[in-house]
Amino acid sequence: MPNLRYLEPTELLEKIYATLCSEYEDAQHYESEQDQKEITVTKKRLTKKIFNEFVVDEEYFLTMNEKTFNERYQLYEVDLLKMIQECSENRIEYETFVQIIDDLIASAKFRLQAFEQLSDEIQKLQEEDEQVEQEEDEEE
Repeated sequence: MPNLRYLEPTELLEKIYATLCSEYEDAQHYESEQDQKEITVTKKRLTKKIFNEFVVDEEYFLTMNEKTFNERYQLYEVDLLKMIQECSENRIEYETFVQIIDDLIASAKFRLQAFEQLSDEIQKLQEEDEQVEQEEDEEE
C-alpha cells in the first residue's frame, strides 16, 4: 500500500473499485442498448459509492456534516468523481488509484490550511488594531 497522507482506504473501497473496473471491462462485451444503459447506471452508482466511501480524518464523505464537506471538499467533488471514473475506466491499479485520490485530497487540505492561515492573520491584525485603539483611548 502506498504511503498515504490523508485518505484512509477501507476494505470496501477496494472491492467497489474492483467492481467498477470490472463494469468498464464488461461494457465492451455488451452490444444491446438496454444492456449499455444498465451498465451506465451501474457505473454511475458505483462511482458515487466509491466517492462516499472515502474516509478522511476518520470521517466518511457519506456521513460528513454538509457544512464541513462544503468547506473542505465540495470544490474538488467534480475532480474526484472524474478521477474515479478515469482510473476505473483505464483499469489503473488500486494502489495507484488511492495515491492519486490522496494527492487530490492533499490539495484540498492545503487550500483549507491557507484559508485558515488567512483568517488567523486577519484576526491578529484586528486584535492589534483594537489594542492600539484602547491604548489611544486610555491616553486621552
